[in-house]
Amino acid sequence: MSFKLFPDRIPSVWRLGILLVILMIFSNALSIIAANLALRKDLGGIARAVVLDDLKEYSVFYRHGGLTEIRKVFAAGKHELDQAIRITSPDGALLFEKISPSVSGFNWPTISSAEINPARASLTKISHPQNDQKLLIGSEKLHDGNVIWFGRTDREDRFYMEHIRNRIWLAGLISMGFMCLPLWWFVSHVLKPIKNMMLSVSSLAAGKPSDPLTLPNAAPELKAFVNAFKEGLDRIAALTSELQSANDTLAHELRTPLARIRGNLESLYDHTPNQAAKLAAAKGIEEIDRAAHLIRSILTIRAGEHQALILHLEKTDLQELLQNLTDLYLPSAELRDIELSLTSKDSLVVTIDRQRLAQAISNLLDNALAYTPSGGKIEIRLQEEDTQVRVVVTDTGYGLDENEVIRIWERHVRGSAANALTEGIGLGLCLVKSIAKAHQGTWGCKNCSDQSGSEFWISLPLSNDFVRQYIK
Repeated sequence: MSFKLFPDRIPSVWRLGILLVILMIFSNALSIIAANLALRKDLGGIARAVVLDDLKEYSVFYRHGGLTEIRKVFAAGKHELDQAIRITSPDGALLFEKISPSVSGFNWPTISSAEINPARASLTKISHPQNDQKLLIGSEKLHDGNVIWFGRTDREDRFYMEHIRNRIWLAGLISMGFMCLPLWWFVSHVLKPIKNMMLSVSSLAAGKPSDPLTLPNAAPELKAFVNAFKEGLDRIAALTSELQSANDTLAHELRTPLARIRGNLESLYDHTPNQAAKLAAAKGIEEIDRAAHLIRSILTIRAGEHQALILHLEKTDLQELLQNLTDLYLPSAELRDIELSLTSKDSLVVTIDRQRLAQAISNLLDNALAYTPSGGKIEIRLQEEDTQVRVVVTDTGYGLDENEVIRIWERHVRGSAANALTEGIGLGLCLVKSIAKAHQGTWGCKNCSDQSGSEFWISLPLSNDFVRQYIK
């Protein structure tokens, strides 16, 4: 079972940025924890040493000058902020005490001198009952039996640790700013070139012209990949161009011999008394007509792709044209038990090549009849949309796969519903596209909203201002 750190919808830039922030916070947190542990240990050792040293010093001062000397030295040392001193009698009674307000509130231990080891000083840490401060207290038995107590709070240590912690976070934020430089480099030299390359490849896959794949600011590895990819594309384009050129040349060269063979078969059909020969000649003529139709389709597609298709424009009533085509295909639809209908009733006159457009719509109807099962419906619709008119053919067939919506308009591509018994070699929709393109129109297809078939359309401009280079 694979684990995904981020959903697929999150861009790589955000993923990398989030990872950098997480790593920086984690590293800063580790640094602060390590610094706190080290500082706490070091400051604790320093605090114990300070308390013990001061305790020894005040013991010496007491030995030489008593309480008077203690008062003078403690005031001169200016320890009133975070330190305290007191002296108790052997039975625990308070003899002297100097505690500042910041050190007040702590519950000092109450022990007699008999409980204190005279050989060495003892240390005790106590907590404040109302806040999180701690007081480190050292105690030592004096020469006269009294006990001297010296305490020091951790206020300075805490302030110092907080100062270090803030500096570490500040250093982390500055480091994060510097870490954005590699992120910027990655975005500009890796992600952005990859995005541009994906857009170019998508345009090529959709059959649209695109700028050459050039990534001047890309990383060296990406440049090498793009160069290899371009070489592959150029090789494929050369092979495709060579194949299409061969198809076009073959189609041109076959028209004349096919016409001669057809003429010979017609002559044989007209003059032979042999019925078997007549039947063979008729079948031969039928096959030659099919081959000639295929050749004409290839040449039309090729001319449309190169914007060299000659159009013979005339004002045409689209409603009348669609009605004639509906009447022409109605017997075939009834033979397959398919309901064929034309829903538009309004006349609409446009300037088009009547024969070419009839050929394109006929191909859409042929496809609809081929892929609609018995008992289905085919509907022809005429829609006027602002500056365009759309001819729509809707069926209740098998529908389209998502990846077929674009590819199905290319040469020799058939829908997934096609089988060995389905007529055609995948040129019909490509011919429709070429004719629509020659009219400066658009084309498209989609599945019906209720998933009960598909919808194909051709959109044509209502005005006659489209490019005249097709007209001769």
